[in-house]
Amino acid sequence: MSKKARNYTSDILDELLSEITSEEQRKTDKRMLLAARIDDAMKAKGWRKGDLAREMNKQPSIITRWLSGTNNFETDTIFELEDKLGIKLINVEEKPREQIVRFHLSVSQKVTTEKYSDRINDAKPTYTYAAWENNLVSC
Repeated sequence: MSKKARNYTSDILDELLSEITSEEQRKTDKRMLLAARIDDAMKAKGWRKGDLAREMNKQPSIITRWLSGTNNFETDTIFELEDKLGIKLINVEEKPREQIVRFHLSVSQKVTTEKYSDRINDAKPTYTYAAWENNLVSC
């Protein structure tokens, strides 16, 4: 018997897959990634499903469901998994973004040549502009 994977095609399966919305697919992908992170953390600790079940005070069948990638976790369960496995699964402690805002000020005044005719040929002064950098935090 060959252990090589083979392509499987089915009209029914193709039809079912075509009915999945992009939002449903995105959620499924994230659940699968969450399950993979839990599985990776278990392997890093040398744990099997039974070990995690004992630590979490759950039945091994629950752990199997969690690792299937189809489970919709409660936040308390995720937080407990983070504690037991020593990993971060979600980031609720987001650092505020820093934003730099620059202001440039330009001042001009219209003058008539009659009033300032004696100054027209003088050297032109240079004016500096002000620039400020502020660190703003978005809320």
